[in-house]
Amino acid sequence: MDIMALVRLAGGIMFTPLSDDVLMMSFAALRLREGMYPVVIWLTAWPVFFIAFTWFYLLARFFREIPLVKRWMKSRFLERAETIIERRGLWAIGLSFFLPGVRHPIHYVAGLLGYPLPRYLVMTFLAAGVYTGLWTFLIVRIGEAVTWSELWNWLQVNPGIVGSVLIIVIGIAVIGIVHHRRQKESVEESSSI
Repeated sequence: MDIMALVRLAGGIMFTPLSDDVLMMSFAALRLREGMYPVVIWLTAWPVFFIAFTWFYLLARFFREIPLVKRWMKSRFLERAETIIERRGLWAIGLSFFLPGVRHPIHYVAGLLGYPLPRYLVMTFLAAGVYTGLWTFLIVRIGEAVTWSELWNWLQVNPGIVGSVLIIVIGIAVIGIVHHRRQKESVEESSSI
Protein backbone atom coordinates (compact mmCIF):
# COMPACT_ATOMS: atom_id res chain seq x y z
CA MET A 1 0.00 0.00 0.00
CA ASP A 2 1.29 3.40 -0.87
CA ILE A 3 1.01 6.47 1.31
CA MET A 4 -1.23 8.09 -1.31
CA ALA A 5 -4.01 5.63 -0.45
CA LEU A 6 -4.01 7.04 3.08
CA VAL A 7 -3.91 10.60 1.77
CA ARG A 8 -6.86 9.85 -0.53
CA LEU A 9 -8.79 8.36 2.40
CA ALA A 10 -8.13 11.41 4.58
CA GLY A 11 -8.99 13.77 1.73
CA GLY A 12 -12.18 11.86 1.07
CA ILE A 13 -13.22 12.16 4.70
CA MET A 14 -12.39 15.85 4.96
CA PHE A 15 -13.31 17.25 1.56
CA THR A 16 -15.92 15.08 -0.18
CA PRO A 17 -19.61 14.59 0.52
CA LEU A 18 -19.18 10.80 0.33
CA SER A 19 -20.19 8.85 3.39
CA ASP A 20 -17.32 7.92 5.67
CA ASP A 21 -18.81 4.42 5.79
CA VAL A 22 -18.45 4.07 2.01
CA LEU A 23 -14.90 5.41 2.15
CA MET A 24 -13.94 2.97 4.91
CA MET A 25 -15.59 0.02 3.17
CA SER A 26 -13.85 0.72 -0.12
CA PHE A 27 -10.51 1.33 1.60
CA ALA A 28 -10.74 -1.97 3.48
CA ALA A 29 -11.98 -3.93 0.45
CA LEU A 30 -9.20 -2.61 -1.79
CA ARG A 31 -6.53 -3.33 0.81
CA LEU A 32 -7.89 -6.86 1.28
CA ARG A 33 -7.73 -7.39 -2.48
CA GLU A 34 -4.06 -6.29 -2.34
CA GLY A 35 -3.46 -9.01 0.24
CA MET A 36 -3.00 -6.78 3.28
CA TYR A 37 -3.70 -8.29 6.69
CA PRO A 38 -6.90 -7.04 8.35
CA VAL A 39 -5.05 -5.86 11.46
CA VAL A 40 -2.74 -3.74 9.30
CA ILE A 41 -5.77 -2.27 7.48
CA TRP A 42 -7.32 -1.36 10.82
CA LEU A 43 -4.09 0.10 12.23
CA THR A 44 -3.55 2.26 9.13
CA ALA A 45 -7.14 3.52 8.89
CA TRP A 46 -7.41 4.33 12.60
CA PRO A 47 -4.96 7.27 12.67
CA VAL A 48 -6.32 8.60 9.37
CA PHE A 49 -9.83 8.85 10.84
CA PHE A 50 -8.47 10.31 14.07
CA ILE A 51 -6.52 13.01 12.21
CA ALA A 52 -9.39 13.80 9.83
CA PHE A 53 -11.93 14.28 12.61
CA THR A 54 -9.47 16.26 14.71
CA TRP A 55 -9.15 18.51 11.65
CA PHE A 56 -12.90 19.29 11.86
CA TYR A 57 -12.55 20.19 15.53
CA LEU A 58 -9.46 22.37 15.02
CA LEU A 59 -10.98 24.14 12.03
CA ALA A 60 -14.02 25.11 14.09
CA ARG A 61 -11.76 26.20 16.99
CA PHE A 62 -9.92 28.47 14.57
CA PHE A 63 -13.17 30.09 13.41
CA ARG A 64 -14.19 30.56 17.05
CA GLU A 65 -11.27 32.97 17.46
CA ILE A 66 -12.33 35.28 14.62
CA PRO A 67 -13.70 38.54 16.18
CA LEU A 68 -16.98 38.51 14.25
CA VAL A 69 -17.66 34.91 15.28
CA LYS A 70 -16.67 35.71 18.88
CA ARG A 71 -19.29 38.44 19.00
CA TRP A 72 -21.90 36.09 17.57
CA MET A 73 -20.95 33.38 20.10
CA LYS A 74 -22.07 35.52 23.06
CA SER A 75 -25.77 34.82 22.58
CA ARG A 76 -27.73 33.08 25.33
CA PHE A 77 -28.60 30.21 23.02
CA LEU A 78 -24.95 29.37 22.36
CA GLU A 79 -24.03 29.69 26.02
CA ARG A 80 -26.75 27.16 26.79
CA ALA A 81 -25.43 24.88 24.02
CA GLU A 82 -21.97 25.10 25.59
CA THR A 83 -23.32 23.85 28.92
CA ILE A 84 -25.11 20.98 27.19
CA ILE A 85 -22.00 19.93 25.28
CA GLU A 86 -19.98 20.19 28.50
CA ARG A 87 -22.32 17.67 30.14
CA ARG A 88 -23.00 15.27 27.28
CA GLY A 89 -20.35 16.13 24.72
CA LEU A 90 -18.07 13.20 25.44
CA TRP A 91 -20.77 10.66 24.61
CA ALA A 92 -22.00 12.68 21.64
CA ILE A 93 -18.50 12.75 20.17
CA GLY A 94 -18.02 9.02 20.70
CA LEU A 95 -21.41 8.00 19.33
CA SER A 96 -21.20 10.39 16.37
CA PHE A 97 -18.90 7.97 14.56
CA PHE A 98 -21.79 5.51 14.36
CA LEU A 99 -24.52 8.01 13.38
CA PRO A 100 -24.39 9.01 9.72
CA GLY A 101 -25.53 12.55 9.11
CA VAL A 102 -24.29 13.98 12.40
CA ARG A 103 -20.79 12.53 12.32
CA HIS A 104 -19.08 15.67 10.97
CA PRO A 105 -21.36 18.35 12.47
CA ILE A 106 -20.84 17.14 16.04
CA HIS A 107 -17.09 17.54 15.66
CA TYR A 108 -17.50 21.02 14.21
CA VAL A 109 -19.87 21.98 17.04
CA ALA A 110 -17.47 20.62 19.65
CA GLY A 111 -14.71 22.83 18.25
CA LEU A 112 -16.92 25.86 17.79
CA LEU A 113 -18.29 25.64 21.33
CA GLY A 114 -14.85 25.15 22.84
CA TYR A 115 -15.11 21.57 24.10
CA PRO A 116 -11.92 20.77 26.08
CA LEU A 117 -9.23 19.53 23.71
CA PRO A 118 -7.74 16.71 25.86
CA ARG A 119 -11.12 15.05 26.42
CA TYR A 120 -12.00 15.51 22.76
CA LEU A 121 -8.75 13.90 21.60
CA VAL A 122 -9.11 10.88 23.91
CA MET A 123 -12.70 10.15 22.90
CA THR A 124 -12.04 10.72 19.20
CA PHE A 125 -9.02 8.43 19.32
CA LEU A 126 -10.97 5.64 21.02
CA ALA A 127 -14.11 6.02 18.88
CA ALA A 128 -12.10 6.16 15.64
CA GLY A 129 -10.37 2.93 16.66
CA VAL A 130 -13.65 1.14 17.38
CA TYR A 131 -15.27 2.51 14.21
CA THR A 132 -12.45 1.49 11.87
CA GLY A 133 -12.04 -1.85 13.63
CA LEU A 134 -15.73 -2.71 13.23
CA TRP A 135 -15.76 -1.79 9.55
CA THR A 136 -12.57 -3.75 8.89
CA PHE A 137 -14.03 -6.79 10.66
CA LEU A 138 -17.31 -6.53 8.72
CA ILE A 139 -15.59 -6.22 5.35
CA VAL A 140 -13.32 -9.18 6.14
CA ARG A 141 -16.34 -11.29 7.18
CA ILE A 142 -18.30 -10.29 4.07
CA GLY A 143 -15.31 -11.14 1.91
CA GLU A 144 -15.02 -14.57 3.54
CA ALA A 145 -18.72 -15.33 3.12
CA VAL A 146 -19.11 -14.10 -0.45
CA THR A 147 -16.42 -12.92 -2.81
CA TRP A 148 -17.14 -9.86 -4.91
CA SER A 149 -16.71 -11.85 -8.13
CA GLU A 150 -19.27 -14.43 -6.94
CA LEU A 151 -21.70 -11.64 -6.12
CA TRP A 152 -21.18 -10.00 -9.53
CA ASN A 153 -21.67 -13.34 -11.32
CA TRP A 154 -24.88 -14.00 -9.35
CA LEU A 155 -26.23 -10.54 -10.24
CA GLN A 156 -25.54 -11.16 -13.93
CA VAL A 157 -27.25 -14.56 -13.85
CA ASN A 158 -30.29 -13.37 -11.82
CA PRO A 159 -31.18 -9.86 -12.99
CA GLY A 160 -34.90 -10.59 -12.57
CA ILE A 161 -34.57 -10.98 -8.81
CA VAL A 162 -32.70 -7.70 -8.49
CA GLY A 163 -35.28 -5.97 -10.70
CA SER A 164 -38.14 -7.42 -8.67
CA VAL A 165 -36.64 -6.21 -5.41
CA LEU A 166 -36.13 -2.72 -6.88
CA ILE A 167 -39.73 -2.60 -8.15
CA ILE A 168 -41.04 -3.68 -4.73
CA VAL A 169 -38.94 -1.03 -2.92
CA ILE A 170 -40.03 1.70 -5.34
CA GLY A 171 -43.65 0.57 -5.04
CA ILE A 172 -43.53 0.71 -1.25
CA ALA A 173 -41.98 4.19 -1.40
CA VAL A 174 -44.68 5.46 -3.81
CA ILE A 175 -47.50 3.95 -1.71
CA GLY A 176 -46.00 5.56 1.41
CA ILE A 177 -45.76 8.97 -0.23
CA VAL A 178 -49.33 8.80 -1.57
CA HIS A 179 -50.64 7.65 1.82
CA HIS A 180 -48.79 10.47 3.60
CA ARG A 181 -50.19 13.10 1.21
CA ARG A 182 -53.74 11.79 1.60
CA GLN A 183 -53.40 11.85 5.38
CA LYS A 184 -52.05 15.40 5.24
CA GLU A 185 -54.92 16.52 2.98
CA SER A 186 -57.53 14.96 5.28
CA VAL A 187 -55.99 16.69 8.30
CA GLU A 188 -56.04 20.03 6.45
CA GLU A 189 -59.69 19.50 5.41
CA SER A 190 -60.75 18.64 8.96
CA SER A 191 -58.89 21.63 10.40
CA SER A 192 -60.47 24.00 7.89
CA ILE A 193 -63.99 22.85 8.76
